[in-house]
Amino acid sequence: MCKYLLWNVLVAVALFNGATAEFSDIFDEELFIKPLPDRFIYSYFQFTTRWELGKNDSLLHTNLVSRPLAELFHHYGVQELHLSFTYGLWRYESWGYPVTDAGPGAEVWAWFEPTTDHASIDHRWKMLCGTLSGMFCASLSFIDPSNTNEPVYSLRPQTHRFPGQPDPILRYAALPREIVCTENLTPWAKLLPCRSREGLVSLLVPDSIYASNYHSLGVHMRKLCADDACSEFQLEVKQTVSVVQDLRMFGGPNWSIRKLFGQGMEGSCALATTSNVYVDVTDNVGVDVSQKPDETVVFVRGGARTELHRFDVKQFEAATAKGRRAMFNVAVMDKRDPNVIVVAGPPPIYAKRFILGVGQERGKIVTQITNTHWGPLEMVVFENIPWFVPIYLHTLTIRHGSQRIQPAFMHYTPGVQRERPYGLEVGLRVPARSTIELSIDFDYIFLKWQEYPPDANHGHYIPSSIISLLLSSARNYTSVPREVALFRESFNATRLTGYFLQLRTEALLLTLPTPDFSMPYNVICLACTVVALAFGPIHNISTKRIVAKGKETDKVSLGAKLKQFFKEKLGRKQPQTKEEEAACEEDLNAPDTE
Repeated sequence: MCKYLLWNVLVAVALFNGATAEFSDIFDEELFIKPLPDRFIYSYFQFTTRWELGKNDSLLHTNLVSRPLAELFHHYGVQELHLSFTYGLWRYESWGYPVTDAGPGAEVWAWFEPTTDHASIDHRWKMLCGTLSGMFCASLSFIDPSNTNEPVYSLRPQTHRFPGQPDPILRYAALPREIVCTENLTPWAKLLPCRSREGLVSLLVPDSIYASNYHSLGVHMRKLCADDACSEFQLEVKQTVSVVQDLRMFGGPNWSIRKLFGQGMEGSCALATTSNVYVDVTDNVGVDVSQKPDETVVFVRGGARTELHRFDVKQFEAATAKGRRAMFNVAVMDKRDPNVIVVAGPPPIYAKRFILGVGQERGKIVTQITNTHWGPLEMVVFENIPWFVPIYLHTLTIRHGSQRIQPAFMHYTPGVQRERPYGLEVGLRVPARSTIELSIDFDYIFLKWQEYPPDANHGHYIPSSIISLLLSSARNYTSVPREVALFRESFNATRLTGYFLQLRTEALLLTLPTPDFSMPYNVICLACTVVALAFGPIHNISTKRIVAKGKETDKVSLGAKLKQFFKEKLGRKQPQTKEEEAACEEDLNAPDTE
């Protein structure tokens, strides 16, 4: 009886503490939809969780933040982590800039707590990539020192920095051949507070996402410290999805959430503080929206005017809670002349990348950067070259037409075969309304036959280069400022110092010289045949004994045995008379008349 009462008291105390506990984490979900030129539409999902931790809090006791993500910061000493899985190529020249940029394939980089033991950093980096590989069902376990780089200028931390504090240590790697599929989306969605059951994440149906022209999954985490000791800090987890779809696949310029994603949305995530849908209606004259927005947001940032319709899913739920159950949906009808093609102006800067050369002895990697802005732009170009593409630094050339441009600065990390990739960062200045070419020569080399991929004739991939700069104008710019977290906090966020932009070029496909893989196959078949033919006789001769074999008596058949058996049973026959014997003899001696 005493044990029963004690158990009830403990359960009551636990329930009381759970009911009265106040968690310091906030979850927000946002969806931004923007029509693009040439009948494309861009959808950007952002799920943000912010968790305030005090001195007595632990990363091992989570509420809205997924514990596997929090343990990455706890066990590996990570201050900032970025991970993306991307399929397709973002067309900067016609689409402008995405909210979050990502290169083709898989891309991951992390900032570790500063230390002088770089061997421990390499070990933690390897363990971190292995953990992410198992968490997202990806091939990140193939990341090792042979494809890991340490850029100095291109990637900078987005966390707080205090005077006198040492810089964190960066590790960066890219796998441009990584294929993105449902196996990555499912574990990604399970890290959200409501998983894939309700809210905006319920729109991410694999059939709609993976039938698009471009899609990208992202996980971005950072640790924002309140002081240099980081005794109290905020852990920010941001999960993003970018999708570009062709409206011509849906039968016309009219679109809706139900048509884009195959279903409507029953409501917001119950754990979300806010749930907003933003539709960009800037300069969309002749376009009607199916329902009245909760708010029309008009703001100017960097000289660019933007008009958005905001739909509050929380208010939609409150309005329909008293009536019948309804699905949230926003439809847009385009009443403009279909024969009129809307041509948008190019963005301030875009780039292209390709390979030149004849034969398989020496080639050239060329990056073309176009500046359409009215003034010159200063930027940093980061080239991440694998170890099997040896480059020659003295062949680096930057040209504007026939004029040669000298780089402002350069940071070069020579590669080592099978140990370290080549890293090249070049700071340069692109003149106004001009196109420059950055080129560098490389050699084609032979690899060991075990180092070729299963489809050797498909070729090897070179990761995309990263271009980083500050724009003075926010034209075609949709990114969220680094010092804020939510998309709505980017409204009217004018920056006098400029708007930070990163864009990534194409991933190059390089066909290296391949040996004749059929020759080893033929040799193996011939050798196995010879061995098989020779093995049998040699084995018989060496293992069997030769024994003289005598003559065997004829075996009695089964019929003869049966006949003998019946003879013994019936006994001997009665002797015949002399007349019968004589008749038999006469019959036997009679001539054949036939």
